[in-house]
Amino acid sequence: LLPLFLAGFLLLAGCGEQRFLAPDAPDFSLPSLGGEETISLGDHRGDVVYVSFWASWCEPCREEMPLLASLWQRHREEGFQVIAINVDEDPMAAREFAREHGIEFPLARDADRAASKLYRVAGYPSHYLVDRRGKVRFSALGFNEADALAVTQEVETLLAEPVGAAN
Repeated sequence: LLPLFLAGFLLLAGCGEQRFLAPDAPDFSLPSLGGEETISLGDHRGDVVYVSFWASWCEPCREEMPLLASLWQRHREEGFQVIAINVDEDPMAAREFAREHGIEFPLARDADRAASKLYRVAGYPSHYLVDRRGKVRFSALGFNEADALAVTQEVETLLAEPVGAAN
């Protein structure tokens, strides 16, 4: 019983915590959710980019999306981008979710989970905040109300940094 309890505790302990920090954010090139274009992290070099791996069936993802939409609307003119990478097996479910929630930022599809493997995604949502130089500066697994403030502060901190700033 104790090993089961410890395993459950360790799984829950990861929610909202930093998970993956790498010197450089791995680049990816994925089809958009609608399939009409290709979305690449490299196309946004010089911007602050929030990369989120999500699924339509994920409850914490449903909490995260309105925050991302609001942050993107508020800061996109300052060089803030959101790339939400969907992992649903059924792309129709993801498109319906995006339509219902009025999502306007870029939505990519990771059908073979290649980008998920690059970022060592362990659950959903997993998110990575990439600075203007392409460095992962913040990452976390899960999302709850308390995370909204931390994410907003991280985004605003990175946007305030001079473009050539070193960390």
